[in-house]
Amino acid sequence: MVFPSALSALWSAILLTVLLTTAVYSNVVYDDDPLQPVTADETVSVGGTVTLTCRVAESDNSSLQWSNTAQQTLYFGEKRALRDNRIQLLHSTSTELTITIADVQLSDEGEYKCAIFTMPVRTARATVTVLGVPGKPQISGLETPVQEGQKVTLTCTSTGSKPPAKLHWYRGDQELEGHLDVVESNPDDPTYNVSSELTLEVTSSDDNALITCAVDHPSLAPGDKRSEQTLRVLYSPNVQIHPGSNLPREGEKFSLRCTGTSNPEPTSYIWEKKDGELPILAKADGAVLHFPMLNKSDNGVYVCHADNGIGNNQGEYILLVQDPADKNSELVTPSSSPFTSSSLLPTTFPTDVDFDSGSTSSLDIISTDYSHPTHDAPTFSTTTLSNALFPDLPFSPDSVSPSLTPPAFPSSIAPSSAIPSYSTPSSSLTPSVSVQQNGVYNVPGKASYTLEHAHARCLEMV
Repeated sequence: MVFPSALSALWSAILLTVLLTTAVYSNVVYDDDPLQPVTADETVSVGGTVTLTCRVAESDNSSLQWSNTAQQTLYFGEKRALRDNRIQLLHSTSTELTITIADVQLSDEGEYKCAIFTMPVRTARATVTVLGVPGKPQISGLETPVQEGQKVTLTCTSTGSKPPAKLHWYRGDQELEGHLDVVESNPDDPTYNVSSELTLEVTSSDDNALITCAVDHPSLAPGDKRSEQTLRVLYSPNVQIHPGSNLPREGEKFSLRCTGTSNPEPTSYIWEKKDGELPILAKADGAVLHFPMLNKSDNGVYVCHADNGIGNNQGEYILLVQDPADKNSELVTPSSSPFTSSSLLPTTFPTDVDFDSGSTSSLDIISTDYSHPTHDAPTFSTTTLSNALFPDLPFSPDSVSPSLTPPAFPSSIAPSSAIPSYSTPSSSLTPSVSVQQNGVYNVPGKASYTLEHAHARCLEMV
């Protein structure tokens, strides 16, 4: 027999079990639950816009809701719940609720919740991470020029980054290794100040080098935040002497110019000659040494000293005066056409040329002298040109067979018995030859002659 009190206690135990089971079920999330909301974490930089989307696979006509980190409802379906103009509705259906938050601040960072009011209530969370954008880096330590050989320490600082930024140093396109970054937190907000140091031992080649400090941060694209400064180096002159002519000749004007590459520019130049004094006629005018008329006695080593207040250096030049140019030398080119009796060479040639008429490598040239009108008959002379004069011409009995005949005389004039003998080869005097040395045939130690000019001279004589 069951007493009423016992029956009541049994019903109470059964009811409590059902309630506990219901409570436990309400906190269980099943992956295959079509009414379970789905969200995603988002990252945004300060000042940017973040988009929050909440979706469910199926709808039972229950409304979706977004709330912020302070548990304030932002939107309930299509209805705005919080008066914040930065927050706008982007899309609202029975299965989706999407909102945007513009001009995001660091205070907006945190966990946002999407809920659907079913029985039981189902929720999903989305974490919004706000990046603190680092400020443009500032470089210090290059306010004044640095003297060559000294060390200089540069400092680069960037503020307001979250997470802490990384700093990189460059000289031109070459990355340099600085000291470890120093990170300091800001007391007023969750951002950081970062600084880095770079120590350089400068040389003259570093003058006008571009030093760059660049910020590396997830909120920035590569190269977005960087600062550049020019490194100025003070260094002594690098001295060079440049001649006014590459072929200084005796009797001509000449000059030497001294250049000193330095920072700052040289302020003084001093000229001297090694192992002696400057020539009397030489005149120093700052960076230039003038020679109004060169002389062989000017030969020697000339030294230029340049000073710019930082230091001084010197350069040297060896002057070797050449012989004066022979203004009487004549240059002509060989004729490409065969010789005739009118295209004759002048009878005067350098005296040191070997005119060996008995040589098989020689060529006999006949010229007619009409310069003596009182003679009963023209005078003939034979000039033999050896290969010493024209070494490039193949003068040989086999290759050259010039054909010349003495000019015809009036019947009243008989050739004198004193006329020297001449040779009369049977073919053209000058064979086809390749022009050598730009068409100029040089006689060592003497002026140069060409056949065309000789032809013209001979016509004048006739």
